[in-house]
Amino acid sequence: MKIKMLMAAALTAALALSSCSSEEAKLAGAIAGTWNGTTTQMSHRKDKPDKKDRRDGNRMDAGEMTCTPTLTFVRTDGTNGGTIDISANYTLTRGVESVATATPISATVNGSIKASGTWTAHDDDEVTINLDPTKTVVDVDTTSVSLNYAQLTDAPKDSLASMRSRVISNIPDVVKPMLEARVMKMRKLDDIKISGNAMTLEAGHTLISFTKR
Repeated sequence: MKIKMLMAAALTAALALSSCSSEEAKLAGAIAGTWNGTTTQMSHRKDKPDKKDRRDGNRMDAGEMTCTPTLTFVRTDGTNGGTIDISANYTLTRGVESVATATPISATVNGSIKASGTWTAHDDDEVTINLDPTKTVVDVDTTSVSLNYAQLTDAPKDSLASMRSRVISNIPDVVKPMLEARVMKMRKLDDIKISGNAMTLEAGHTLISFTKR
């Protein structure tokens, strides 16, 4: 009797493992390829102040970012994983604290992000990723920088033009390490749903929709 119970338990475990493996293989096969994402407002926690963020009396605080990502999953034969390439265009708006004026100012800048690493499918709706920090590149288009008063004010607009050159010289030193750190915190793509050439998933608690190229 005990032998039969052990055999039944072993058979149940084997079936569960086979089912899990089948689900992972199904996800790995479905997700392989290149996916273009929609422009999405990325949620994030407010950044802690960093001494390195201060340059010439200016400091940028937490703000808002939209991102248009592209994900390319290459599956390694015989496995439920492989390599991943991430590219994205972003628009970042953040507050600028300046000793030149007491009026709150916001800066908006565009740029791009590239990252690479490996991925592994888990169950039927989750992919873990391991990005290589040496392959993470953040570009900042300083020519796109624009400044605006964050609040209604009668302060002269000429003061924004005089501050722009100082903000431009500082902004790459602030934005690059901040976005590099955020990218490296990406460990998992969750709640993945694929239907034909459409996919939705959660990245860092942000829901993003994709279309297969």
